Amino acid sequence: MYLILALDEDIHADAVLYYLKAKNAKVRRFDPAFLFDEYGSIEQHARRDRITVEMGCTSGRLIFPDGAIVSSNEIEGIFCRSFYFPKAKDSSTTADLLATAEIRSTIRGFFSLVPKECRWINNPFIEDKVDNKVYQHQCAYRHGLAVPDTLITNSAQKVRGFFLKHHGNIIIKQLSDITLIDESHYINQQGYKDTLFKGFYTSCVLEQDLDALEDYLGPGNAPVLLQENLNKKSELRVTLVGEKIFCYRIYSQENTKSKIDFRHVDNLKVEPCTLSPLIADKLTALLKFWNIVFAAIDLVETKDGNTVFLEANVVGNWLWLEKNMHGSQIAEAIALKLLTP
Repeated sequence: MYLILALDEDIHADAVLYYLKAKNAKVRRFDPAFLFDEYGSIEQHARRDRITVEMGCTSGRLIFPDGAIVSSNEIEGIFCRSFYFPKAKDSSTTADLLATAEIRSTIRGFFSLVPKECRWINNPFIEDKVDNKVYQHQCAYRHGLAVPDTLITNSAQKVRGFFLKHHGNIIIKQLSDITLIDESHYINQQGYKDTLFKGFYTSCVLEQDLDALEDYLGPGNAPVLLQENLNKKSELRVTLVGEKIFCYRIYSQENTKSKIDFRHVDNLKVEPCTLSPLIADKLTALLKFWNIVFAAIDLVETKDGNTVFLEANVVGNWLWLEKNMHGSQIAEAIALKLLTP
């Protein structure tokens, strides 16, 4: 038995599901967030997975409305795109707050019961540690990868010092998840209740920004993540599925809007390329060290010939890279990795 945990609208999960079914795998897909009352549209509520849970200390069962049963001890592989559980609203009663916490603990408990041999892509309990830029940079550096000079601080004085150190050529990035979930739902263009995802783009720090630092930084304020602004030639998105490597070059420097953060432009030139064996070996070793199977890693190719590690997205998207291809090599590789002992 195989499981896909993903948001209902996740097309990457659809692609993996397609290849699993094409290989006659017994597979079930569902979104754990649908178990919570405050999530989804009215139509989604009508058809969502209302699951009966039965668990002991060694095994458990999820019983779906259509009668399908998923036993924890029969799960051979799990493709985990989302392990997100909504929080209760601030206006919730104490009973609702407790119920939400109990559901979250129950589902996390169920997935702790799957066999040790279960092939996770990726195990969310491990991802919690890996999905952190500070930890990633530390590990990348120790594995011989170049990383940009970085400062994380809430000290205005340190920011000014870092600015001078790099002659005013620094950027500010988001340290936390690229997309933060705002649970203030809204009605989207299709008429469904939807969830807002928020964050900010990487941008340059200008000299005039230094004048107001004390308004935002200081003891008790959130720190900022600053890095040297690399002299980019192009960027690489390297998707690893086990030891399989799919490398694409992103020509971010051909458009003014995408020079600092390529997410500003949707139609950049992207093409498959070959990653140097030395970098490939280091990235493969890095994933093994993290004990995960999948990651979408961002690298920068500098004009002086270096390759610099930026970050790893442990649930990164890939279909946008394969838009001119027939099918998805990466989705097929994920399916094969789940199916292969």
